[in-house]
Amino acid sequence: MTIAAIVQARIGSSRLPGKILMDLAGKPMLHHVVDRLSYSKLINKTVIATTVLPEDDRTEEYCTANNFNCFRGSSSDV
Repeated sequence: MTIAAIVQARIGSSRLPGKILMDLAGKPMLHHVVDRLSYSKLINKTVIATTVLPEDDRTEEYCTANNFNCFRGSSSDV
């Protein structure tokens, strides 16, 4: 059985734009979230869900470069 964690991550946050890729102790915040999820004994797949907006191309590029699963969908229903 596959148990997946879906992390919603988009660059266009209204309160702190770009926070998912901001540096936190030498790595982007998104990296820390995925790393922490990897310690779960129940979760065996992590997917980063982001939008199809051009600003989230950076998110997909980061996921690809770090072998994170990435799904892109509508900004109103990702």
